[in-house]
Amino acid sequence: MAFLSDVVPAAFERTLTATAHGFERDLRQAWPGATGSAAERSFAVEAGGCVLQIDIEPAGVRRLGLFELPQLIARYRFLRGDEAERRDLLRRLDRAMQKGGG
Repeated sequence: MAFLSDVVPAAFERTLTATAHGFERDLRQAWPGATGSAAERSFAVEAGGCVLQIDIEPAGVRRLGLFELPQLIARYRFLRGDEAERRDLLRRLDRAMQKGGG
């Protein structure tokens, strides 16, 4: 979900194709200073005066034919930062966590 022209809300939810540990691995690669863990099901990312908390919850498996894809609900909540700071942090984080594919 990209917020290209809309306002980045202070809180929103995404459903991702990932495991909790896979999300943690990707987040730490994208943002080495992130705190929290998959075991805690909560992470925090800071940039300047902006703080983003991400809470995760496993959401079962999506089956497509023989494929089984783990689902994860990620709840994003900005604890500090104005809209411009939220947009910048989220843009940087999304770009860093982007994966290849179709």
